[in-house]
Amino acid sequence: MGDIDEPGDDYALPINLLPRGSRYNIGLFYRFNFTKNIAARIGAHWVRVAGDDGLSDDAYNMGRNLSFRTDIYEFTLQGEYAWWVRNEIGNNSNVDFRADVHGGIGYMIFNPQGELQSEWYDLRLLATEGIENEYNRGSLIIPAGLGFSWTFNKKIRLGMDFNYRYTFTDYLDDVSTDYAYATELPYLESIAFANRSGEAYESGNENLPDPSIYEPGQDRGNPDDNDSYILIQFKIAYVINLEGSGFSKPRHRKLIKGRR
Repeated sequence: MGDIDEPGDDYALPINLLPRGSRYNIGLFYRFNFTKNIAARIGAHWVRVAGDDGLSDDAYNMGRNLSFRTDIYEFTLQGEYAWWVRNEIGNNSNVDFRADVHGGIGYMIFNPQGELQSEWYDLRLLATEGIENEYNRGSLIIPAGLGFSWTFNKKIRLGMDFNYRYTFTDYLDDVSTDYAYATELPYLESIAFANRSGEAYESGNENLPDPSIYEPGQDRGNPDDNDSYILIQFKIAYVINLEGSGFSKPRHRKLIKGRR
């Protein structure tokens, strides 16, 4: 959720989340259980996010006509609290259930790209908002989320996480401040990617706004809001050590068994 699909200050509308802009992610994690309900986990993930003004129904976005894809490599350390743990659910004593909330801190490396004539370019290197607005490829992130998992035979765990990432950059989509003047742009490709509104007006769409709002010095993005993104992750894990995991048999059964 960044400035792509989100108009400038004078045209402020809610962020438009479009399923057609959804992409994918994959990663690895390791979790260590301190108690039945408290755990810590580290993770490393590759994430791809994307956006396209052409998918929007808003006239400002369609006229701006910017698009991007960004590969993100993130590393996270999170605490986890299991607010609901059920052992041996249903009629099958080999299935355990766990629901948790988690959050922590992390770091990401990202690389926005844009497509021109079927070729992808690294937008950060092109300084599309002027050399004075160059930005770093890395940023701290604040991860938080909600997870559910089922453990089969105390060994194989399947689950799903709904995750939110808040970042400390406004450049996941390479859009943040104002349209740059040509003298501020270092390459011919920089000029091509800095302002792509002309391509939208060539379509003859009569519903587009006055093209003067896309001229140099006008708002290209909104620097007051940092970017964020949402992940839905399906997990499969192998339980290495069950001690303290919360998946042992209920305590009263242990006591009964111990008296025999």
